[in-house]
Amino acid sequence: MKTSFTQYVIICASLFATTPLVQRAVADGTSATTEKLSAKWIWHAQSDYHGYNQTVLARKTVKVSRPTQGTLRVTADSWYRLFINGRWVNDGPCRSWPEHYQYDVLDVGAYLQEGANDILIIARYFGVGDFHKVPQQAGLLAQLDVTQADGQAKRFITDGSWEIADAKAWVVNTPKISIQMEPVEIYDARLANDLKYSKARELFPAEGGPWKGLNPRDVALMTRQPFAFKTFGGAKVVKADGWNYTLSPVRLMQPGLIEANHNASGPCGMAAILETEQGCTLNVQLEGMKLAVNGQAAGNKEIKLAPGKHLVLAFIRSVVGHDKDKAVRFMNPRGFKLVNPLDAKHENPWCFIPLPEYVFATNDLMHGRFIQEDVRVSGLITKYQETTDKLLREIKNPTEFAANLAAKAQVMASEAMFPQDFYWQFVNRQVVRDAATLVKDPAALMHQTPEITTVQPAPDGDVELMYDLGEQNCGYYTFDLTAPAGTVVDICGMEYITPEGRLQFAMGNRNGMRYITREGVNQFTSLKRRSGRYVFMTLRNQRGPVQIRHFGLIESTYPVNAVGNFSCSDARLDNIWAISTRTLKLCMEDTFTDCPLYEQTHWVGDARNESLLAYPVFGATDIGRRCIQITGQSLEHYPFAGCQTPSCWDVLIPAWSFLWGISTWDYYWYTGDKVFLRQAYPDVIRNLKGAEKYVNAQDLFSGPFWNFFDWTKMDAGHKTVTYNTMLMIGAIDAARKDAETLGDTTHDAWLKQLRARLVRGVNKLWDTPKKAYVDSVHDDGTVSTMTSQHTSFLAILYDIIEPANLDAARNNLIAPPEKMVRVGSPFAALYELETLEKLGLEDRIVEEIYRNYLPMLESGATTVWESFPSGTTGSGGFPTRSHCHAWSSAPSFFLNRIVLGIKPTAPAAQTVALSPRIGNLTWARGTVATIKGPLTVSWKLQSDKALDITCTAPEGVKVEFATNPSLTGKTVKLNGQKVQ
Repeated sequence: MKTSFTQYVIICASLFATTPLVQRAVADGTSATTEKLSAKWIWHAQSDYHGYNQTVLARKTVKVSRPTQGTLRVTADSWYRLFINGRWVNDGPCRSWPEHYQYDVLDVGAYLQEGANDILIIARYFGVGDFHKVPQQAGLLAQLDVTQADGQAKRFITDGSWEIADAKAWVVNTPKISIQMEPVEIYDARLANDLKYSKARELFPAEGGPWKGLNPRDVALMTRQPFAFKTFGGAKVVKADGWNYTLSPVRLMQPGLIEANHNASGPCGMAAILETEQGCTLNVQLEGMKLAVNGQAAGNKEIKLAPGKHLVLAFIRSVVGHDKDKAVRFMNPRGFKLVNPLDAKHENPWCFIPLPEYVFATNDLMHGRFIQEDVRVSGLITKYQETTDKLLREIKNPTEFAANLAAKAQVMASEAMFPQDFYWQFVNRQVVRDAATLVKDPAALMHQTPEITTVQPAPDGDVELMYDLGEQNCGYYTFDLTAPAGTVVDICGMEYITPEGRLQFAMGNRNGMRYITREGVNQFTSLKRRSGRYVFMTLRNQRGPVQIRHFGLIESTYPVNAVGNFSCSDARLDNIWAISTRTLKLCMEDTFTDCPLYEQTHWVGDARNESLLAYPVFGATDIGRRCIQITGQSLEHYPFAGCQTPSCWDVLIPAWSFLWGISTWDYYWYTGDKVFLRQAYPDVIRNLKGAEKYVNAQDLFSGPFWNFFDWTKMDAGHKTVTYNTMLMIGAIDAARKDAETLGDTTHDAWLKQLRARLVRGVNKLWDTPKKAYVDSVHDDGTVSTMTSQHTSFLAILYDIIEPANLDAARNNLIAPPEKMVRVGSPFAALYELETLEKLGLEDRIVEEIYRNYLPMLESGATTVWESFPSGTTGSGGFPTRSHCHAWSSAPSFFLNRIVLGIKPTAPAAQTVALSPRIGNLTWARGTVATIKGPLTVSWKLQSDKALDITCTAPEGVKVEFATNPSLTGKTVKLNGQKVQ
């Protein structure tokens, strides 16, 4: 190879703007894309291919003569980035189950050249469970098929002729970003050229490894678009003084275990001797730990200690949990040192205390609130808690530790025991002073010009620069700077800053990366896609000026085709539609995802909302189809459809499973695709067959699952929750429509009988005095005293309500009683709005959009929120946890349906009812994407009595005008012809 890896990174960072930014998957049906792969799975030769957070570089030089076409099929467990001749081609693969593993098919003809061609792949094996993949072991697979001008075909495959090196610059021992995501990215550029290439180890033939059913990617590839910061937000000198010790207990106690379950234990602790000559004050911070000093509980408060030696003993607070990385932290440590109790001269001041008698690993199909029913697991949890609480109380000094715990304890190297965790420094930063005088031309780095931002070091802290993208976005951080060796560059993002300047840190998510510079020029593009609006670059360990030529984002999203649009005489509605639609875009990857910052997870219920809302805006049927298919495959793992797929979190949300069934009808209604519906239908039935096993003697769905539907205080912490049965009825209705469309009567009698049975069970839960359904039946058989809006609108939406109770249920939507639980998130509100439309209350929908979304606009939101401020995800004075959550994008859907009046009345928009609701508006126009093409409507009030409508529909779509109360007394013309 003629080019070092370091140069590849430089080329990538500096040339991304001239690289073709969207590479589409090849789908031309040629033998090069459809025949079985002959490539071998390869990796760097080693004894264990299951180790945590491995990154390697794989390279091969291939020679071709006058290439005319090239197709490269590539995949990896768990991630890859491909370069050809120094040009960044693609990141992948898309998420898929190991039993149905996917590879990317890339048209790389434009990247090939006459003669030698250098192929370089960065491959990364996570070695830990997340919510996106189910890692099996390290492995890389690639096959390049080239057609030359002379007609000769050449094939190059991954095999033993490739060279692979450990990429030591990517630090291995880092914590996870979050329970949902992979390990944190830390890159030490000083090690970038410390590469020892050797021949690759062939692991398996293409179909011979743990990855089965290899098949090509079935969704568009992600984009790469340069996106510049809009505003420099200021420079500060900041300081975070402390000793941090992050621990990954499950990894330490169960190495190699691939999971993301709550019920996987990491029973352990650690101990140190604190020595102080003159006495000291401790300021201890704990994350997921419990700690005692000399037998006295400590943590998150100041502790005064006398001169001498003191025992510091800590254990994992809960032996189970989703916070896989814990921490003990001493803030502003002064006047003491820590010494290892087993070896006072050891570089690690802590000894490790494993408690293997409490090790277990199981799934979360039985949700945590029901774990007492698992006697073994609940017993171990309780016993661990009792034992460690007792140890913390009774082991009070180094002598007692030596007598009672030293035999269990182990000496470990710090590097093995503690992952490198930097995010705490950002969260705990203290502002020392303004740093404006230390930063020259801070706006220069935002632009691709020769101008340079220069940052001088601060003697009293670290220099932090803040930049505003102007709106929420998602992509790769990229920068070009010159610095002394060892300068630490931390880049962290967040979504929201209050008007008073309080920062809403992404708690529970280490939303950032660390880069350690080599001497001189440093150019880098991150491996991880991250999201946020406000981005902080903090320079630490700065021993000289840092010159930053460029810092920005490479936006990476699904390549949307923005067919749909909306505008009207009220700019507020325009903005609401725009931020809703932007949120949809940011939550579109290889599946619909919940949010681009916290999780990037294909939550199945979220995807039902998002696909329904995105079809008329973007089309994007490939994502909708993929979400249905990949969730259907989860039935190979679970009794009914999984709630986030694929995933290492084995948990079920019944509501999400039923909404998945409903999404199959949504997809058919939009596309008219009977071929795919026929493929999906067996899984629809299988899902309901699995759920039927949990219908109890009271004819209600009942099970020890995560029974969730909304972020609000419903009485849902029980096995029998009313809305679950209602949503199951909705899924049955979707299955019956699927069957009718396919002409399948096989399951007709069973579906009718099951529906009738569930309807009977639900209607027994109507509380006549309260004029509402009760929320749940408690596990002791008593009936809940609580009621919620949700059960009333679901009962109407799915035709469950008895006629005598319809008016009361309708009133629960319009004017709910004071003690009735209200909707807490825009997710559940979608079903409320669907119900209002069914009742003919379209004007009420527009009122609800104003009421719920104007507060977002008023707070400066550029995307829509996960929860309303009245819901349960906001805390600390912040209105919501996630500020970008596409389950909330209902205005993108309903404004076009109501204000423009575009409502398809047959599958694939064969017929469309046109009935604008004018409200207080004077004009509106917009477009809806149909499977047959764009349908455009504009209307304008010519006077109080006259309305002109223009409509352009694609061929095959029949538009029929329908009046509504807002048009009463008005003369209406459609395309110049009087229709009313």
